[in-house]
Amino acid sequence: MAMTGQISEAAGWATMPCALDDGPAPRASIGLITLSTDNVIEAEVLSFLPKEGVALYRSRIPVAAKNTPEGLAAMAPHIGKVVELLLPDDQLDVIAFGCTSGSMVIGPDGVAAAIHAVRPGVPVSNPVSAALDGLRALGAKRIALLTPYPDRTNAVVGDYVAGQGFEIVAKGSFKQPGGAYIARIPPQDIYEAGVALGGNEVDALFVSCTALRVSPVLQRIEDRIGKPVVASNQALAWDCLRRAGIDDAVPNAGRLFAI
Repeated sequence: MAMTGQISEAAGWATMPCALDDGPAPRASIGLITLSTDNVIEAEVLSFLPKEGVALYRSRIPVAAKNTPEGLAAMAPHIGKVVELLLPDDQLDVIAFGCTSGSMVIGPDGVAAAIHAVRPGVPVSNPVSAALDGLRALGAKRIALLTPYPDRTNAVVGDYVAGQGFEIVAKGSFKQPGGAYIARIPPQDIYEAGVALGGNEVDALFVSCTALRVSPVLQRIEDRIGKPVVASNQALAWDCLRRAGIDDAVPNAGRLFAI
């Protein structure tokens, strides 16, 4: 017959000894605002982070199913509410806004201001600023640009990147209407498009969008074209780590992680 333990009703809770450590993310805690439609970004960003001591904590922001400048702009009022849900009682070393085209439409300063209204003083990253900083660090001026967006969003993206001092020598797009479709673009198709565009007389290839599955083919594209490849999630991870004071090398993460 099985015996069951007995707890005296008169006994109080015994205090058990413990020594608190630095928690599950002793090196860096990264907060990530990710789109409600994006089912790619978490795995992609994690693939570019060290496996030990760094954690990614996510909160989703509502966004329209179709990728349009108006739909992207409509995210701005929700940023603060989403940040409130990112470990409100614990430390974050960096907060990342996980939308490349949205960062261009709202503006990096607008994104940072909305985040700092809730979490003042925390370093903020976004994919487009991270990617363009990465391209500059790699010495790239003449670039090829690959996106998955429809034409109206492509126009915003092209104008923004050119306005930051880059010459777009070649550009191409998969022209998908929104995140659910973008996530279904096979990595092999990204590879072939990247090789086609990156084969032009350019210094680097920029692959824009956090919903693209670039990590399986990024190093292959670099090896094939012999030039750096900077992609949204790769650059976002790189920038977050550097802002947190981490400069680890990451295998198959491209030349960006060597600087």
